[in-house]
Amino acid sequence: MKKVILLIALVYIGNPVKAQQLNTDLLSNLDQYHSVGYNDIWGYTDPNGREYALLGVYTGTSVIDITDPYNPVEVAFVNGSNSIWRDIKTHDHYMYMVSEGGSGLQIVDLSDLPNGVTFIGNNTSYFTTAHNIFIADGYAYVVGANNGSGIHILDLSDPVNPIQSSYYSASGYVHDVYVYDDTIYASSEDTYDVVNVSNKLNPQLVSQSAALPGIYAHSGWLTEDKRYFVACEEFNVRDVTVWDLQDRSTWDLVVPTWQMPENTPTHNVFIRGQYAYMSYYKDGFVCLDVSDPTNPVYVGRYDTYPSSTGTYEGAWGCYPFFPSGNVIISDISTGLYVLDFLPDNVPVELNSFTYRITGPYIELNWKTATEKNNKGFEIQKSSDKNAWNAVDFVPGFGTTTDLHTYKYLDKDPLRGISYYRLIQQDFNGTNKIYDPIEVTFNEPFQFTLQQNYPNPFNPSTRIIYNIGKDSHVNLTIYNALGQKVKTIVNEFKPAGQYEIKFNASGFSSGIYIARIESGGLSKMIKMSLLK
Repeated sequence: MKKVILLIALVYIGNPVKAQQLNTDLLSNLDQYHSVGYNDIWGYTDPNGREYALLGVYTGTSVIDITDPYNPVEVAFVNGSNSIWRDIKTHDHYMYMVSEGGSGLQIVDLSDLPNGVTFIGNNTSYFTTAHNIFIADGYAYVVGANNGSGIHILDLSDPVNPIQSSYYSASGYVHDVYVYDDTIYASSEDTYDVVNVSNKLNPQLVSQSAALPGIYAHSGWLTEDKRYFVACEEFNVRDVTVWDLQDRSTWDLVVPTWQMPENTPTHNVFIRGQYAYMSYYKDGFVCLDVSDPTNPVYVGRYDTYPSSTGTYEGAWGCYPFFPSGNVIISDISTGLYVLDFLPDNVPVELNSFTYRITGPYIELNWKTATEKNNKGFEIQKSSDKNAWNAVDFVPGFGTTTDLHTYKYLDKDPLRGISYYRLIQQDFNGTNKIYDPIEVTFNEPFQFTLQQNYPNPFNPSTRIIYNIGKDSHVNLTIYNALGQKVKTIVNEFKPAGQYEIKFNASGFSSGIYIARIESGGLSKMIKMSLLK
């Protein structure tokens, strides 16, 4: 292993140009490789909460400490093959880079930060050049390898020695991918494709979008509810399209086009909470509110390239996933930008307030899409919706545009019908009372497995089960021959009722058995898949 020496350099920090802004503040700009240029960017947060920008440079990758966002400091540089494009992702405490210039898959250990990094090596076992890499659930998905088509799926169980599980080529040339829950959403030049990778050894094409005239299916990201796919195309025909994927077998185009008024092409999109964060050629950082995905709303911008000349200039990369909420951008010519984005009108937006019975207790669950100045939530209980008693207080997250999930367990619930409500409190002392929910609490759950609905089904169905006591639950699907085809649940669960969705997109028509085991008990149901 080669130790990468900590670099110390004189750098320029500041704003090199007057930029167009909307709901953004520039915290800093670092442009120390101006003479060679920049490409993509990613981020990394270490176990101590320090934040780093991983900035692609023509000659390698710069690791920049941005824990103090006003004073970014390069702490390491990893040399790589010269390339105008370099893509970077992380897994555990490792950084993985691919480029169109060579070097295969570069692997770097980040565990020594902020003192430096350790270069593991260049893995060229499966490819020497590649365009993009995406990492999810312990697997790397590499596309555009050796200027060819397809997706290399690499198992990162041994992070320093990736092993290729399979190579998928049914979608032709794949430019970029987003992966969630054993499903690839591939940007395949003409179409966007759904690929089932529940079996990493045998990926299967599930569906393809329509090939829209003139566009280049470039990149995309799922909304937080994983229903809508927000896509970017690079040829400046439609900029952004939004597809409804409630049924993964059908791509339903719900937003045929959304474009910036300056009429310049977009590059990449990333979604966090209710916002889509985008890097635009010549328009810089652009943010859309996609809380209603069928009606994107332009809410943020910082233009890193105010000139109107050229076509592919300006922002290439964007990363909005830091705990601090800061956003980093890479500009082709002027390097790293650290931005603070937060619209002034962000409320405490309550997405849901629900309950479930967990044995002898009542569990309250609620979610917020955004929060502003939120001190927290007082939980109140009533038997008649008139007299309310405060039972607890749950701290909030201050000001944030992230989705947050809250939970409270009432260990002394009222029998019969009762009511719960939330009172949100700001740090300035103002309160907001949300509508109450009604709860009926009788006897604890018995162990049951309900018949799936719908049945027959295609391709998805709901399975509801109850467990009467806290225990390990295993819910497995078998085919008609008794062969196990998928494990849906394999974890410890509190007593209560649960609902789970089974998607059989990659399965053949026929009879399937769902078997649940918990606390030494078991039950089965038959399900019919008709395609």
